[in-house]
Amino acid sequence: MTTIRIDPEKVLRPIKQLNGVGGGPQTSRFTVDATQDFIEAGIPYCRTHDIEYPLGLGEFVDVHCIFKDFDRDENDPAAYNFTMTDLYFQAIKDAGAEPFVRLGTSIEHQAVKLHIKPPKDFAKWARICSHIVSHYNEGWADGFHMGIRYWEIMNEPDIPPCWTGTPEQIIELYCVAAKILKSEHPDILVGGPAWADSRRDTAQKLLDRIVAENVPLDFFSWHLYEKDPHIYEQWMVEIDDILAKRGLTHVEIILNEWNYVVSWVKGMDRAWALIATPFECAFMSAVMCAMQKTNVNKMMYYDVQNGTVWNGAFGGPVSSGVHGSGGHRPRRRPGYYALKAWNTLKKLGTQVDASCDLSNVYLTAAKGEKGQIAMLLSYFEDSAGYNDEKPEDREFRIECPGDRQWIAFVVDDFHTYAPVQMPEGKLTLPGNASALICTTDAIPFI
Repeated sequence: MTTIRIDPEKVLRPIKQLNGVGGGPQTSRFTVDATQDFIEAGIPYCRTHDIEYPLGLGEFVDVHCIFKDFDRDENDPAAYNFTMTDLYFQAIKDAGAEPFVRLGTSIEHQAVKLHIKPPKDFAKWARICSHIVSHYNEGWADGFHMGIRYWEIMNEPDIPPCWTGTPEQIIELYCVAAKILKSEHPDILVGGPAWADSRRDTAQKLLDRIVAENVPLDFFSWHLYEKDPHIYEQWMVEIDDILAKRGLTHVEIILNEWNYVVSWVKGMDRAWALIATPFECAFMSAVMCAMQKTNVNKMMYYDVQNGTVWNGAFGGPVSSGVHGSGGHRPRRRPGYYALKAWNTLKKLGTQVDASCDLSNVYLTAAKGEKGQIAMLLSYFEDSAGYNDEKPEDREFRIECPGDRQWIAFVVDDFHTYAPVQMPEGKLTLPGNASALICTTDAIPFI
């Protein structure tokens, strides 16, 4: 039997907003609507990258979709096409979340690249982005006052499918755009550029330029697709060091693409198959628990748009309306419940100490104002990434001061967030399973 010790008096830190996602609640051209699911999971941020892939369908979010003819006057409201992006951002707000806006273009996997080239005029591109901010935050061009805070410049410019320019050009573009955006909109948060590998020389050189010229950098965004939750922790140590060496410890660190990958060279079919199973829920839970301990500020899981191979939260739509009228609810996959469980921890608010002697058991416990306790537990190993082996079944016992009654909401091959009683605080889990374990007085927070 494995003992898990919870110390409600040992307060660690606030529970962080780690259950953000890529994509909004309404996808597939507004025909699939997960608004209620987003609300239940308390999704805090929706990063607007690869929206309605490919190429934003010429209408959604990407700068080339909003400002279609780069030769037009960027000060003319008639030159902008906001219609579909307006609806998309409003759907995010209606779900209780905030758009985390990626300024730039979606990834392009096709042989002929269309929109990931360097702009003809960097300053004009930045002014176009500034008008986009004005439209959503200041009412410009019959716009809104959404108060969107996070504006990210570009996406993965260190890999060919996202940028055909040189490293020097992306450094220059970021610096020009960040200065213009922050000077014209001092209340927004500007950052990026969502590195595919934040350890590359280009990332280091951009940070050096930022420090040398006092270029705005409110947040540093990066991506990681890995199979071992401990590797996520290791990357955070390196990123902490990269920023600290340059005196940038005030900068928010945001991991806004992450998911399970066995290997980019081989094994993608295996990974995508596992993403649709309880394995993914255990993986997601393990990564969030691991990263809660680090200096990461926010995370956004990639991706929850309908029909993508990366979507561990939702499957195909469940018909619930007249076809063509919208409103089809998506089918929840097991990974959704990792996001939902994290919301329970956020509602309680304060992380307290929880420990176990096993390296393949990941824990985050939270305490509410009236002493309610909930803990996310993931019993996860990556052996299933290469074969069908799982860790052996394991019995856990909760050790916590006070006379408490416990209940678990389990996700495994036989339970989908189903309540399981825990007599004497005991629970048996199979390998690669997860559970939200809580005191009975915390049930209203689920």
